[in-house]
Amino acid sequence: MPKLSIIMAVHNRLDLTRLCLPSLDASLAGHDHEIIIVDDLSTDGTREFLAALPAPYRCILRETKGNFSINNNLGVRASTGDILVFLNNDTELPRGWIEPMLAALDACPGPVGMVGNIQTIPATGRVDHLGVVFPPWLTPLHVGQHRRRVPAGLPRFSEWNAVTAACCLCRRETFEAVGGFDEAYVNGCEDIDLCLRLKRAGHRHYTANESIIAHHKGASPGRKTHNDANLVRLKSIWAETIARELVPGDAPAAARSYLRGALARPAKVNAGKLLRSLRIVLGLGRPPRQD
Repeated sequence: MPKLSIIMAVHNRLDLTRLCLPSLDASLAGHDHEIIIVDDLSTDGTREFLAALPAPYRCILRETKGNFSINNNLGVRASTGDILVFLNNDTELPRGWIEPMLAALDACPGPVGMVGNIQTIPATGRVDHLGVVFPPWLTPLHVGQHRRRVPAGLPRFSEWNAVTAACCLCRRETFEAVGGFDEAYVNGCEDIDLCLRLKRAGHRHYTANESIIAHHKGASPGRKTHNDANLVRLKSIWAETIARELVPGDAPAAARSYLRGALARPAKVNAGKLLRSLRIVLGLGRPPRQD
């Protein structure tokens, strides 16, 4: 069996870390693994808690401020496993969550890039992630978001243009071949950028639909501060590629996801995006390329 390196970057939210780690430990029984947690200057007791964790934990307590990309890249450099597993501390893992994801590395047509899974939100019971799609306005969307339940009859694996790094894995050589996460992104879009770089290199991304985890989505302080700047960077690099290569195939699923979100959160609806989505779902012309 390959050795697994679980990489987790944290900043505060000790309450969620305490919830995550016991489920992680229980789910990895029988696997050769290490768990590397990189703390980004937490101030809520997280550092003291991490310092007391026994093997197979290895904790890196940063002395300067990083970000999601910097911290995960640091964790990878400190790791020794064959398979890299990127995991948020706001997840809960049932037994059996990782085996379907590992199976995808060999079972899916390749070369396989990132493997994600299905994620649901405990507070609402709704789906948060089946995969990532790209609408005509180019901002990536979690397909399936706001569904009341996981769709029935899903295949064992589904292919997507990207998956979220809240929980995903890949082979070490795959990650290192494209240079890891782009550290210019600050806590957002770095996972999408990584998936796009891997796709450009010929890799294919999947979700393992038999792996369903809970994602509490408890944002660390400052998590969304740079969202706009991250999107600007993503589009400045990838707009033409997304519009030309990804939107034509993704537009129907993206439109349905946007309309479902509009019903769930009408106060956040953008009229232009709503109209575009309706036109796509109704088959009224080709989707526009971009804003």
